[in-house]
This record gives sequence, C-alpha cells and structure tokens, in this order.
Amino acid sequence: MMEEDFEREVKVLVVGNGGVGKTSMIKRFCKGIFTDEYKKTIGVDFLEKLQYVESLGEEVRLMLWDTAGQEEFDAITRTYYRGAGAAVIAFSTTDRDSFEAVPKWKEKITREVGDIAMAL
Repeated sequence: MMEEDFEREVKVLVVGNGGVGKTSMIKRFCKGIFTDEYKKTIGVDFLEKLQYVESLGEEVRLMLWDTAGQEEFDAITRTYYRGAGAAVIAFSTTDRDSFEAVPKWKEKITREVGDIAMAL
C-alpha cells in the first residue's frame, strides 16, 4: 500500500456541562442540520466527518465523540476519552456556570489523555 492510501483519523472529544448544545453543534458540523430541542445524551454518541485541512493539504477523518455532560455519567464517559487526539470544550453564553466549569473540563481531559490540542 502506498502512504497516500492511509487516511488520517483524529478522535475529537466534545465535552462540557449538560445542556450547552454539544449535540446540536456536532450535528450542525457533521450533517448540516440544527436541532434546538434538548435530549440528554446518555453516555456517549458518535459522528464523523471528512474535513479538508489546508495546512496538511489533505482530508482528515474527524471522529467526534459527543459525551454526556452530567456528573452521573462520569464513570461511563471516562472510558471513551482514551485515544483522543483533540478536544472541544463547549459552554453556553447564557449559562455562566458552564463557562466557569471550563477549567474543570480542561483538567479532566488532561488527567485522562494527557496534553492534547483543545479548543473552546
């Protein structure tokens, strides 16, 4: 097989407090649809998208892992952090607590998978 036959993949965690719009954001990015109705994510959901990355000059398969933001699912979601190469920490501009929780989410990601690329 030639080197160009291999597709780059990046596992991207999407974390943040419950109800901030993680699922809506991922569905909009991957499928081009927007859902404004709230349905609690139980454990983890998963979507993927091929995205052209200009700096690499190639497409990368982004595997977006939509994690539950509620503390009661912490033990379940922690196992899904393994192997992540990047993370998005989501918060709501109408929920100050979700913004103030950003350092907690950053610390949790670092504790579980080390120093990976993160974005708000």
